[in-house]
Amino acid sequence: MDMSKVLVLNADYTPLNVTSLNRGFKLVYKGKAEVIKKGEKPLITSIGDFIRPLIIRLLNYVRHQVKPVKLNRKRIYKRDNFECVYCGSKKNLTIDHVIPRSKGGTNTWDNLVTCCSGCNLRKGNKSVEEVGYKMTKKPFVPSVFSFVVNDEVESIWENFKTSFV
Repeated sequence: MDMSKVLVLNADYTPLNVTSLNRGFKLVYKGKAEVIKKGEKPLITSIGDFIRPLIIRLLNYVRHQVKPVKLNRKRIYKRDNFECVYCGSKKNLTIDHVIPRSKGGTNTWDNLVTCCSGCNLRKGNKSVEEVGYKMTKKPFVPSVFSFVVNDEVESIWENFKTSFV
């Protein structure tokens, strides 16, 4: 698998963000970061071959604020594996509010789920408990390293975390 994303760690090894391979390479080449994990295939350029960075660590600590992952329909579908959380159907998908908006439900990661139009119609303006539905997946807020945002970075991040256990 060709890795086009690089996981960037702060100087204290806390995750900062995900960047492009080009940007990650530039940070290493300019001496602003070190390679923590490298890819199997080298970067081949006209001036030579270089290590392909997968995970880099900045040499100077950067103060930052963690930004939440932006909520959108495509990411909700991906998080819920493109299937209805009530019946498992993969057809006629829509978005459902677990707690209906009329009862104070909001447009947040933990209140929006993928739902087929049939279940959504039957649920209507009621709560999950009132209808008697059981969710096959619990809604969650993804991080920037989640498969919801980027599959290849999630596998790199999971491998990195387990290397410390």
